[in-house]
Amino acid sequence: MLCSLTKTGFAFVVTLLVTNAALHAQDKLPFDSTTGKISYKFSIELDKSFKKKAVYALVQDWFNQQPELFSRSNTLDTVKSVVVDKKRNENKEAVLHEFANLTPLQHTDPESDRLSGKVILKYTGSNNGCIRLFYVQYAVIIIVEDNKLTGEVCNIRYNHFNPRTYQSQPVFNWSGMMPCDEVNTLEYLKDCEACHAEFSTFYSFLNNYTNELINSLREFVKGNKALTLNANAN
Repeated sequence: MLCSLTKTGFAFVVTLLVTNAALHAQDKLPFDSTTGKISYKFSIELDKSFKKKAVYALVQDWFNQQPELFSRSNTLDTVKSVVVDKKRNENKEAVLHEFANLTPLQHTDPESDRLSGKVILKYTGSNNGCIRLFYVQYAVIIIVEDNKLTGEVCNIRYNHFNPRTYQSQPVFNWSGMMPCDEVNTLEYLKDCEACHAEFSTFYSFLNNYTNELINSLREFVKGNKALTLNANAN
């Protein structure tokens, strides 16, 4: 899960996603032309009385106490098989197992005040559209600094499936155009896809969810102010 965020070099920082001009139009992805990557970078200012060690522990709790926040879907599974299909069921179970996100917090490094987690999003498109069934996974990197949190949502990858068979399937474009890979990065997909109306809705889903995720972190830490004030200083 390599991202551009480092403790000493944090370029293109925004204060929450609401103020990011790239997300003002909700169907636009935050593309960094310098790195050639799509990533959501943010900074959350904290009260100066907050203790660094306590904030670090709270961010861990944020990952661990609400795992459902890190596994989301845009819709319920409405695809029904007319007959029992053993192969489909096996495929589906394999996909669900692969993209189960039981432990969102993936790595802690107190020495560098850094934590990293994983998000899994399930996105179901229309029956006859270019997008059928996406599983999107990406990293959430957070660094606890004096009086603020800096973070990045990055390394966004997708897997595309046929929801009726749960087998990998290319992302089809308009007739006569080459399909997009069934597994690749979001940067690749943005350049490849030609079904712009469908993908506009998909990008809005990504942006809205990511904004919700970061707001959740802000409210979780600030909502536990008493803990950060009473803990011993780092």
